[in-house]
Amino acid sequence: MSNSLLKNFDLHKCILSAIGLTTAVMQPIHAAQKPNVIVIYTDDLGYGDVGCYGAEGYETPHLDQMAKEGMRFTDFSTSSSICTPSRAGLLTGRYAKRWGHNGKVYFPDSKDGMPPSEITIAEMLKPQGYQTALVGKWHLGHQPQYLPTAQGFDYYFGIPYSNDMWQAPEIPLAKNVIFNDGLTRDDYLDPKQATAKFRNRVPLMQRTEVIEWPVDQTQLTRRYTEEALAFIRENENGPFFLYFAHAMPHIPLYASEPFKGSSERGLFGDVIQEIDWSVGQILSFLNERGLAENTLVVFTSDNGPWLQKKTEAGSADPLRNGKFSDYEGGCRVPCIAWQPGFIPTNQVCNVNTSTLDILPTIASLSGAELPKNRVLDGLDITPVLKGDFGNAPKRDYQLYRSKNAIRVGDWKYLKTKNKIELYNLASDTSEQQNLADNYPEKVSSLAKKLAEVNAKMRRSQ
Repeated sequence: MSNSLLKNFDLHKCILSAIGLTTAVMQPIHAAQKPNVIVIYTDDLGYGDVGCYGAEGYETPHLDQMAKEGMRFTDFSTSSSICTPSRAGLLTGRYAKRWGHNGKVYFPDSKDGMPPSEITIAEMLKPQGYQTALVGKWHLGHQPQYLPTAQGFDYYFGIPYSNDMWQAPEIPLAKNVIFNDGLTRDDYLDPKQATAKFRNRVPLMQRTEVIEWPVDQTQLTRRYTEEALAFIRENENGPFFLYFAHAMPHIPLYASEPFKGSSERGLFGDVIQEIDWSVGQILSFLNERGLAENTLVVFTSDNGPWLQKKTEAGSADPLRNGKFSDYEGGCRVPCIAWQPGFIPTNQVCNVNTSTLDILPTIASLSGAELPKNRVLDGLDITPVLKGDFGNAPKRDYQLYRSKNAIRVGDWKYLKTKNKIELYNLASDTSEQQNLADNYPEKVSSLAKKLAEVNAKMRRSQ
């Protein structure tokens, strides 16, 4: 690591020390019997965007160390290649299609959201005595009945949707709200031409109110990290569940001053290095407070890179395509799991796994009851986390964003406007060899399976 980057890390550590969020090494406390859980969810981070996955032009020493001390997944996917249904799948263990979601994202002028009847990880854990918080991006509806505080989260601090959007005047303003950039209350309450006038100027919320608009996005990663550390510190006697959802590297990209110009890759690399620093702060704090062995930490992304943004986008290499796509680059993402003493060190897992698996796995580890009267699409991958890959549960199928693609085992079927495609992902991860003409029976069976699955994806399930 360069001397300049080390200075940047030291400067950030000083900032947090000044507000009392980092501490000297302390005697371990008695950990809660039930495991704490932290899910760190990045936005538009591609499969090839972390050092231990082959990234170049910037450094991710903390994530690389996390992988050495834990498990790195090579076949881990989200439930969709776009963020709203992806986040719903993570939190509920179900494809968003099951409650009728159309595969699109919510905007500041959207009136709907994930149905309150859906049961999130946070709601599942509350009866087990967990304190729950979301720090970061939500994007499952910003109307009061759809907010995180209505879905099991005791505390919320973050932006309600993507960081390239604008204000939603119906979200109430806090009494002491801060207005930046010379904007006023009247600007916030005026929805006219909002996308043209205020794009990239998003509100910062605390619980159910806007406390700042527009938020200074250069400070988001730092402020999120401070808030996450504060929550952990307040609940270190546990158990707790922290969903830490970064705003970036979704565009527009912003990095705080200590990280600007710190990488060879430009602003994108600077952003990733600051996210890596944030992960390091979380893991260091867990170690310092004696919480590491009782805290499962999962780092991953909501979908692949937004390749159309070119230099502002990451990479899915060696996978094909990126965000929005049914190809592997759209939803196969980096994933690292860490819990010293529980997850074996320096493990590489090639088992087909998914964000859908996080809810049932947490249920198993915590003793929580699975949501009743719900068809779950996720699997309990506790054996996988223990390194027992031979006893990994078998996935019946994997769906993609559209209704035209399915994976069963190593075989993947796609139907586009112009052709039928069939790939064997075991031998062709990059999806370059279309085998549809070679295996017509396989094409037929997968097409039939896809039709059957689509027919069952109903709101009532």
